[in-house]
Amino acid sequence: MRMMKSKHRVWAALLLLAPLTATADEPAAKPTAEAPFGLPQRQQWTTSRITGSPEPPQPYTVERVFPELSFENPVELTPAPGSDRLFLLELHGKIYSFPNRDDVEKPDLVVDLHKTLTKAGNFYGLEFHPDFEQNRYCYVCYVIGSNIPDGSHVSRFTVSDTDPPTIDPASEKPIITWPSGGHNGGCLKFGHDGYLYVSTGDGTGPNPPDILKTGQDISDLLSSVLRIDVDQAAEGKGYAIPADNPFVDIEDARPEIWAYGFRNPWKMNFDTRSGRLWMGDVGWELWEMVYHVRRGGNYGWSAVEGPQPIHTSVDRGPSPISPPTVAHPHSESASITGGHVYHGTRLGELSGKYLYGDFETGKMWAVGYDGERVTSQEEIADTTLKLVCFGTDHASEFYVVGYTPGEIYRLIPNPAARSPVEFPHKLSETGLLHSVADHIPAEGVIPYSINAEAWADGATAQRYVAIPGDGTVTTKSSPWVFPKDSVLAKTISLDMQPGSDNGRRRIETQILHYDGSAWQGYSYRWNPEQTDATLVAAEGVDVPLDIQDPTAPGGHRQQTWHFSSRTECMRCHNPWAGNALAFNAPQLNRQHHYEAAADNQLRSFAHVDLLDQDLSEPTDKPVLVNPHDPAADQNLRARSYLHTNCAHCHRMHAGSSVLSKMQYDLELPKTTMLNERPSQGTFSIPTARVIAPGDPYRSVLWYRMSKLGRGRMPHIGSTMVDDAGVELIYDWISQLPATTDSESPATATDNLLAAVNNSDATTDQQAVAVTQLLSTTTGALRALRAVQQSSLDETVRRNIIEQALAHSDSQVRDLFERFLPEEQRVKRLGSIIKPEQILALKGDANRGRMLFEKNASVTCRNCHRIDKTGEMLGPDLRKVAQKKTAAQLLEGMLSPSTKIEPEFATFLIETIKGRVFTGIVVSKTDSEIVLKDASLKETRVPVEQVELMEQQTTSLMPDLLLRDMTAQEVADLLAYFTSLK
Repeated sequence: MRMMKSKHRVWAALLLLAPLTATADEPAAKPTAEAPFGLPQRQQWTTSRITGSPEPPQPYTVERVFPELSFENPVELTPAPGSDRLFLLELHGKIYSFPNRDDVEKPDLVVDLHKTLTKAGNFYGLEFHPDFEQNRYCYVCYVIGSNIPDGSHVSRFTVSDTDPPTIDPASEKPIITWPSGGHNGGCLKFGHDGYLYVSTGDGTGPNPPDILKTGQDISDLLSSVLRIDVDQAAEGKGYAIPADNPFVDIEDARPEIWAYGFRNPWKMNFDTRSGRLWMGDVGWELWEMVYHVRRGGNYGWSAVEGPQPIHTSVDRGPSPISPPTVAHPHSESASITGGHVYHGTRLGELSGKYLYGDFETGKMWAVGYDGERVTSQEEIADTTLKLVCFGTDHASEFYVVGYTPGEIYRLIPNPAARSPVEFPHKLSETGLLHSVADHIPAEGVIPYSINAEAWADGATAQRYVAIPGDGTVTTKSSPWVFPKDSVLAKTISLDMQPGSDNGRRRIETQILHYDGSAWQGYSYRWNPEQTDATLVAAEGVDVPLDIQDPTAPGGHRQQTWHFSSRTECMRCHNPWAGNALAFNAPQLNRQHHYEAAADNQLRSFAHVDLLDQDLSEPTDKPVLVNPHDPAADQNLRARSYLHTNCAHCHRMHAGSSVLSKMQYDLELPKTTMLNERPSQGTFSIPTARVIAPGDPYRSVLWYRMSKLGRGRMPHIGSTMVDDAGVELIYDWISQLPATTDSESPATATDNLLAAVNNSDATTDQQAVAVTQLLSTTTGALRALRAVQQSSLDETVRRNIIEQALAHSDSQVRDLFERFLPEEQRVKRLGSIIKPEQILALKGDANRGRMLFEKNASVTCRNCHRIDKTGEMLGPDLRKVAQKKTAAQLLEGMLSPSTKIEPEFATFLIETIKGRVFTGIVVSKTDSEIVLKDASLKETRVPVEQVELMEQQTTSLMPDLLLRDMTAQEVADLLAYFTSLK
């Protein structure tokens, strides 16, 4: 009873924290009607030259075929063997056919299945039997409702041998059923082997992901591609199981399964020549996937989403997870639609390539593939269609089907592809500025300010909105709708001489441009003379800057400025977050100092018809606050900080791989942060939570903000730790009402910290205490905070930093890397180690053998054995060259966590007493689990003491194996390994 009352008090306290009602640091109150407007009148922006794109037009566009035909929500287009007709299935059960002629005037109704199958809801798949000319069979997939055990159906129907053909609904013969839900799959295709392949989804909606935990479960038919023999029938079934299906002999497995681990496999097709099965699988938060599907393949859902781990603790299926053949980030794709390998003659340059597209963006791509790897990949078209499916005819010509409008198209060479690109490549050519050198905006370009700035590595920003002519932003829809060629611009400046009045320098001007159908992001890099800025290439660039900092060694420090790629720009400025992230009422509802008067921006914008209404009136929708305004409420400051820096990804569908939502106006208990176990790893923090109320040391959110390297947050938009932001979130989490009586793991480190800082202790005693303190992530966090608070003796502080920077565990090392000058920090893969340069060197196998056996800086033998040299924690390397090339071996050394063999996966065990162990599973029985860690120490954990056992996404193999080796030494080591056949 006491516990129940305690929980109720905590819940009530959390609800009190939820609403954001404070004002910004500049009062946003409504002025009186007589108050002067900051913008008395609107000057039109007439100098704009920002239109189109700096990229050349795509090589293809679409043109409508069968111009007299239109359909309502088409979902499948396919030919029938022996017929010149194309057949089209609509979502609500109508099937049409029509002659394959451009001048066809109307389609012929084959059947309206919804009239007779009154319980049926949506229809998804239509396929004709390979022997259709003899048996007249076709197959239809439909669902009769959600969350019904047999709600998804595949049935056979008979087609009349008439012109035009019809289907008698009474000819239905049920073939197979499976549970229905939000993700049903429902694509039907016959393979070259004559068997019917059926795609099924995970049977639920988008969130939470894979709630039925079926993705890796082969004991049901969900999340799979099924392969069945519809020409035979086992007892009690409408089909038979092919004897060579991959899981027929596995206990409790559904023998119908051909491959598994899919989320919502919407469309699949066989290459008519090679017989390869291609599929587009609709992703969750980060990725859209294309797969070459193989027998017995495991494609990862929901352990992973494409290349991104999701549920690290989920039990894996019986086969190793295969990566996607192609993965598109959500910055360029949102709902993938599988296509066809093209073998027509009209578009010869696309012959043999897999053509597919995206439902949401209308983009299309072509991929070359040799059976093992992608040989080419290019975007070929950017349409305005909702690409719901693709079709081919008997000549293998390719058709594009739009869901809205419900019309059929084909690809044609783009006439505009040869047109010159006139997009401005200099800031001075954009028409945004009257004087570029003086940074004076052109007439009609209006400065604005916002309530909560994001952390940008210490930089400041000047912002401008530019709407062509007398255009108006429509605010009555969400998100706001902007006129074509609207621009939001931000010039970023950095203090090159901190403390100096004249050390500020413009680094970058970012432009967000609405091209009439989508927003695009561009960066312009300012020249040293500060007279102009040049458009940065699409892939972005890193530029080292020299900062005159008297606190740095020699009075200088290096800071690398990252100019984001255009893909990175759109990962943040995504449609789910509203694209124009800072141009909205919660950010703009504040006073701005104009030349005429200080005025509420929303009031002034409405007065000059920049906005279609005045939104400055107080509403239930709160404003954001300056996170670093000490006069503002701490809860509002923290929520505003998370919203501005994180919520563009951490919201539904916007690109985060976790369920935590960080919008400022979402009630805190609904953010899926409080007391939620992290789905992307705990970093070895006992009883870790995304946010552990009252305990920052168990809060992975705070840990991620405190570190550099992999897993840092925010990972886009900045590269440096925001000390003020880290302190803000620490204080905020600390004051949240605790919801557990368990002792914080940080409490156990307090004594160690006291021992470290004990002036009476000997140097050796202090060193031992530092080692113990840094032996856990929690201890390292406690040490970091003490270092940051300057509560330690300087010698002790220096010793902690030095030991931490030399630590073998990156979870500890990454917390302290900020104390190194940037040029001395770990240069991660792609920054300094160039694989192609190492592979180009000629190695000496004898020298490589001596390195492996004798050199102290080469630690491979600590875990691997060759003959009698080394240990057996990892794979034996005696015959490694039979399985791996030099390039694959080098990749494994540089990035060991990219691909981990299942038998060498690292597991984390957390006991009911909060102890954490990691290592490779040596043995596992009903009573005991034995782990072996990187030091070869074995730990035995009784099964009854295990609170959690979770497979990790990182390898036990260290990630900095090559940091102390020369390129030639690495080449020699590779030569030795590749000789081991």
